[in-house]
Amino acid sequence: MAAVASPHPLIHANLNYFLELNEGGTDVIYPGTATDKLRPLKAVSMPISDIRDCEEEFLLDVHGFAFVPHKSAEQKYDDREQITRVVYEEAAKLLRDVTGASRVIPFSHLVRNNLVETATEVAKKADPKEIIPIMTPSLLVHVDQSYEGARQVLDANIPKEAERLSQTRWGIINIWRPIALIQRDPLGVCDARSCSESDLRNVFAQLPSQGAGSKVSRGAGFKVFNVAHNPAHNWYYASRMTPEETLMIKCFDSKTDGRARRTPHSAFQTEADVGGPRQSIEVRCLVFWEDQAVE
Repeated sequence: MAAVASPHPLIHANLNYFLELNEGGTDVIYPGTATDKLRPLKAVSMPISDIRDCEEEFLLDVHGFAFVPHKSAEQKYDDREQITRVVYEEAAKLLRDVTGASRVIPFSHLVRNNLVETATEVAKKADPKEIIPIMTPSLLVHVDQSYEGARQVLDANIPKEAERLSQTRWGIINIWRPIALIQRDPLGVCDARSCSESDLRNVFAQLPSQGAGSKVSRGAGFKVFNVAHNPAHNWYYASRMTPEETLMIKCFDSKTDGRARRTPHSAFQTEADVGGPRQSIEVRCLVFWEDQAVE
């Protein structure tokens, strides 16, 4: 399916970058809490190119992301069991077809269908460590896992096979898809080649308690990358994405041979945003190339 050219191929929008520690930022976050919803960041206006206006083909191993048309059999995305049965199987097949991977294991997903402003207003009235169970677009430049965090994901999700599969090439790739036409809070992706290792900031994400309470407990957590601003970053998005289109986002690749290992991404807001909350789903997948060397 050919992409339709956008009448506005280049826009400028604020992207929220990591606020350095000496500027009042933090390297420990509490995902889902009021504190996290109100976390101070560094908003920087950046140019963002529309993929639909680009002649270049975007590739996971080169740019860290890919724009891939794909129609799902699922339409509502409101039944968790249906998602894990139907959508996960679709995601695994699609990634095998696109990447040539020998094995794909979807391990989690997120459905986002609320306005950022809704969660922010609730957070302002809540206890700082209270969980705010309102899923919204993430207005933060980040990579879902750091290199160490990726191994944590591998060990946590397939503990019996993790050691064996980690001896061959493996990675983590997200498939992001609209549930309805995107008219606000589009997803931006950064060309991995334009983001240097020195732009990455290790952040510890403290997980909330799994008990009956709604406060954060100490202990469990995982490592992610937040990203410091660099004017060299090249940003892209696909305007007015539909449910028949996906963005694949590489979060980790064990290969260290010069190919893209990770790509920062973030939702962003523009003056042209209209309509109700953005509705989207992302499926996170462990991906294995068992016929390739790990590095």
